[in-house]
Amino acid sequence: MKSPEVYSLLKSELAPWFKSAGFRQARGLLGWSRPHGDAHIVVWCQISRDGWDLFAGSKFVVELQRSSEPVIGGGHARRQRFALFLSSEEREEVRKIQNEIIAGFRRPPASHPALHVSQRVTDSYLAQFKLISEPYSERHDIWFRYAAPEHITRWTQFIVGKLPRCIRTVEEWAITAPPKLSTAV
Repeated sequence: MKSPEVYSLLKSELAPWFKSAGFRQARGLLGWSRPHGDAHIVVWCQISRDGWDLFAGSKFVVELQRSSEPVIGGGHARRQRFALFLSSEEREEVRKIQNEIIAGFRRPPASHPALHVSQRVTDSYLAQFKLISEPYSERHDIWFRYAAPEHITRWTQFIVGKLPRCIRTVEEWAITAPPKLSTAV
């Protein structure tokens, strides 16, 4: 699943919810924004720069921000990744889904290039196939793993169920104005 296919699937799965909640598609990465008072609420998805692997798949993250402009990652903003809004029970649900997805990954053949660079690269690559044994902490940077379209659908269903609360939290954030430049000469 190359990134254009994943972004297209994420868009088709998430856009109806965002449209019904008054959001418009934002410029840049796959994202949406809507005004809120004197600020903007912006939500976007980003696929990992690690790229796609036929066996280990890839991963994506969702970020939310409140900013002075409706620009993804831009302007004077306060932002946070989706998983940091979750309760410990919700993070356990993420870990369960993550482990179900990882358990379904096909192991690479012995000829896979990542297994022939160095022991460090081999260990790092094979770590992607290990189940998450410990609960995610409240500060863990969680990326949503996938290797098939149904994984994206599973994640978007989970995300949509949590978005209303996450967005309410972001709406309550204060953002401070950037410092004003002195006009005194």
